[in-house]
Amino acid sequence: AATGECIGFVGLLKTDHVPSLPAGTIEIGWRLAPEYWGKGYVTEAAEAWLAYGFQTLGVNEIVSFAVADNHRCTAVMKRLGMSADPARDFDHPDIPDSHPALKR
Repeated sequence: AATGECIGFVGLLKTDHVPSLPAGTIEIGWRLAPEYWGKGYVTEAAEAWLAYGFQTLGVNEIVSFAVADNHRCTAVMKRLGMSADPARDFDHPDIPDSHPALKR
């Protein structure tokens, strides 16, 4: 039964913070409450947003970003048919070096 509770989001946005990408590149991103991980919600929603971006908006490329250790996120990207491009790797300006996901 629907409760109206927000469990996360998926969406498209223009990204201008990545030096290796042209300004206005479209990014797909998501966040989901941990108790809903592994249920296919992000993949299903992202597939719909990708179709909208390519078919309705007519964009030629949609990118996504994740730290390498975020295996759940990179697995979703692979399921969506995305692949890593090391030439486009960058240090995200909004994630400090002290972020736990960036520690080695």
